[in-house]
Amino acid sequence: MHRITSKLRAKSPPEALEYTIIRRPRVTRRLHMELDQQGGLVVVAPAHWPRKYIRETLAQNIPRVERFLARAREKQVTPLQYAQGEPHFYLGERYPLAIHHVAGRGTQVAFVDDRIRIDTPKPNPENIQTSLQNWYLNMAGPVFSDRLAVLSRRAPWVNGKAVPLKLRRMKRTWGNCSSKGAIKLNTHLIKAPLEIIDSVIAHELCHLEEMNHGRAFYTLLEKLNPDWRQHRARLRSEGFVYLLT
Repeated sequence: MHRITSKLRAKSPPEALEYTIIRRPRVTRRLHMELDQQGGLVVVAPAHWPRKYIRETLAQNIPRVERFLARAREKQVTPLQYAQGEPHFYLGERYPLAIHHVAGRGTQVAFVDDRIRIDTPKPNPENIQTSLQNWYLNMAGPVFSDRLAVLSRRAPWVNGKAVPLKLRRMKRTWGNCSSKGAIKLNTHLIKAPLEIIDSVIAHELCHLEEMNHGRAFYTLLEKLNPDWRQHRARLRSEGFVYLLT
């Protein structure tokens, strides 16, 4: 078995996708995809396929690769139990749940002493999950609004205008920009580090000026967020965990 680590840069959009190539004697006709223990993409290719041909094949099938990664990673992640001490993401770090059975009042969630504290009269997993999702939504609002304001000031084409912001829990998309100039962000993004949140917001801000992914769009993005490639690669490799928790 021969391993080669490489990166794919598709022409449109030009985003990096890391993968490892391995060869197996029994694979002689077509390309196969697998995950390693860290959730990384492993490409099993026939021994006679050159690296350039493998790269071109992947570049022509990026939607299929992304669907495979999403489904395979979902199966790889251990389902959450929403139980005492279980770690959950917030702004790029994992914090344990501190669940307290408190009768006589509604459920309250707060970030206290490096823990996500949940006081609730119903400490069952279903209620804990719902309460945690609502808390993420409440926390996302001010954080996303603040970062949008900061990045908008760095984008001359915004020209000081207020950018409408909407929040949604989405299964696949991190954000989008409507033709009317409203930006929608996935509340799951509050689980990511601030630099990743900023990267998604910067991407959508550039769509206010360029609605496609052409050269002009990436010229704007390069100025607003020079590290967008590294951020996108990180979100591609780690983001599936945020979506599933």
